[in-house]
Amino acid sequence: MTNPQADAAAEEARLAALRQAAANATAEAKAAAARAEEAARRLAEYENLEQSQLHAQAVAVSNIKTMIPFVLDQTSSHYNRWRTFFLNTVTKYALDCLVLSDDDFSTDPHWRRMDCTIKSWLFSTVAPELIEAVSTSSPTSRSIWVGLEDQFIGNKETRAIILDAEFRTLVQGDLSVTDYCHKMKSMADALGDLGETVLDRTLVLNLLRGLNEKFSYMAALIKRTRPFPTFSDVRADLLIEEVTLASKATTPTALVATAPARPPAPRAPGPSYPPTAPRLGGPGGPGIPGGSNNGNGGGGSNRNRRRWRSNGNGGGQARPPGFGSPAWQQPPWNPFTGTFAV
Repeated sequence: MTNPQADAAAEEARLAALRQAAANATAEAKAAAARAEEAARRLAEYENLEQSQLHAQAVAVSNIKTMIPFVLDQTSSHYNRWRTFFLNTVTKYALDCLVLSDDDFSTDPHWRRMDCTIKSWLFSTVAPELIEAVSTSSPTSRSIWVGLEDQFIGNKETRAIILDAEFRTLVQGDLSVTDYCHKMKSMADALGDLGETVLDRTLVLNLLRGLNEKFSYMAALIKRTRPFPTFSDVRADLLIEEVTLASKATTPTALVATAPARPPAPRAPGPSYPPTAPRLGGPGGPGIPGGSNNGNGGGGSNRNRRRWRSNGNGGGQARPPGFGSPAWQQPPWNPFTGTFAV
């Protein structure tokens, strides 16, 4: 048989244990809640302190264009990139709620100052004509932001049509390879911002289509390459080829400019002949002394010319001393007196 008193005591002990466990759990929950509240308070204090520091840094920004290097106007095709840069900047300084939230911060002096800071950034990175088009009588940073979204996102189909036509007809012309590739890539990125993604293969084919004639052979080789190269590979190949062509064009000029001048080659000496004396006895000149003039107006007869002293060697004729040698010089002839100057 069971003892009722013992059973009642056991049940009472069990209930007491349960009540104690519940009390302990409640106390633990309260302690956990208190710790969580303290952590939240400290976090809020840290966030407020950090936010205050970030806001102070935002106010101290003197040139927002160093962080947002785009100026948005009514014909811009890079709205999405401008939006990305602007949101990145305002989030960095814990100010994104002012442009993304519809909450009214006009009653808080601190947030009004921060709103003015963001509006100054908008005025510096958006064209004045566009600001005027999207502003209201008392604009806030949120109202300007919404107006810009309506201006660009609402007309993206028309912008995509115009930009796609420019992209398909772009040619290199006088642009360098670097400028041409940059312009082509920028237009492709702008089409992607408008929802018209340009594949890398399409970008390469359009790049090859607009190349200059001097790169036509490169375009033919690249189109036959397997696997088909990427835009980055094609741009690198074209840059190398451009540098090679430029070096070939400047090398001959450099060589001519730096080549030393060669001295003229010496001329071989020719045979030495005695100077020929003018014929005497002709018109304007006397005959040889001791000779006679013939009827032809010439000099003396051949007999008188050969009248020289024999050298005694086989009857050969001897010339006057020094005649015909390099040392013999003919006396100068004076045409006015008809005589030789001795």
